[in-house]
Amino acid sequence: MRLRSLEEARSELKKLALSKTTVAGEWSVAQVLVHCAQSIEYSLSGFPRHKPWLFRAIVGKIALSKFLRQGYMTHNRLAAIPGAPAPEAADANAALARLLKAIDDFVARDQLAPHFAYGPVDKADYDRVQAMHIADHLSSFQAG
Repeated sequence: MRLRSLEEARSELKKLALSKTTVAGEWSVAQVLVHCAQSIEYSLSGFPRHKPWLFRAIVGKIALSKFLRQGYMTHNRLAAIPGAPAPEAADANAALARLLKAIDDFVARDQLAPHFAYGPVDKADYDRVQAMHIADHLSSFQAG
């Protein structure tokens, strides 16, 4: 799955039949949705922990550039955000509502916090990479 924006992500998320959706991996559907919400929320409030400066300046910038150029991302889907609490196994509907709210909050905000791995990212690129992050996770969902 490829998503080019958080608006596209919102549209796809609203189509989910949560009661019939499962996910491949150790996290539940709710945990995946909470993890995606956390990523967007931290882009607004600041990530709890950052990769070292040199990593962000070199490796992070290269990874971000690669993802933006190719139009999708792949990553370890079980990797928690550094310093963030593990995604809780909340109700999937509540988790989806949290993610949709995070998207709304992101769209309404102009000032964004540096990413823990990429460093400072402009809003358009942040929007795209957050959408790619959601798409990578949604690609592990299976309709039942």
